[in-house]
Amino acid sequence: MNTTVRLTERSGKAASQRRKGFVPVVVYGAGSDTHSFSADAKTINEILSKNPRAILKLELPGAGAKNAVIQEAQRQPLSRHLLHVDFQQIDMKAELDTKVAFHFTGDPAGVKSGGVQQVELYELDIRTLPDKLTATFDVDISSLEIGDQLLVSDLPKHEGWEILTPEDTLIIRIAPPVAAEAPDAEEAGEPAADAAAEAQAEE
Repeated sequence: MNTTVRLTERSGKAASQRRKGFVPVVVYGAGSDTHSFSADAKTINEILSKNPRAILKLELPGAGAKNAVIQEAQRQPLSRHLLHVDFQQIDMKAELDTKVAFHFTGDPAGVKSGGVQQVELYELDIRTLPDKLTATFDVDISSLEIGDQLLVSDLPKHEGWEILTPEDTLIIRIAPPVAAEAPDAEEAGEPAADAAAEAQAEE
C-alpha cells in the first residue's frame, strides 16, 4: 500500500486533459458519492503494468488519503491509450467484489503433442478482503492433454477467496490439431475432365 496516486480537480474536456498527460477518473465506494477527478496517466500505466490489483492510496483534493483499488481501466482499442479509470474506495476490514487475472504456468502436454490451446476466460470474479488480493491467480496447466479442459470448479482453493464466477464456466481447453482438408476427389478431377472436353470440342 505504498503507491500513492494524487488526484486533481478535473478541468476542461477529457480530450484536452489526455493531451496534457492526464486521464479522467471517477472515485466511488465505501459509502461515499461518486466524484470525478483527473490523474497522471503515466502513474496509472505503471501501476497497471506492475500490479493492476494493488491497494493504492488516493490523495483526493480536500479529502485526504483514501484506500482504493483500480476497478476498471478503459483503453483506446488501437493505440491502447488510457481513456478512463474507475477507482473503488475500500474499507480494509470489509470484503469487496473484484476481478483477478489468470496467469497460466507450464506448457500443456497436449500442446507439445500438436494440440491448440484455447483460452475462454481471462479473469475470475471473486469476493475477498483487500489484504488477500493478489496481482494474478497462478494456474498450472502443464498436465492438460488434447481434449482436456479446465473449468472454474477445477481450480485449486485460494485462502480467503469466495469465487463468484459460476463453477461450470470454461477457462481453457486443448483442442485437437487442425487437420488440412484434402481436396474433394470429384473437385480434383474436374480440371482434367474439363480439359478433355475442350480438346474434343476443338477436334
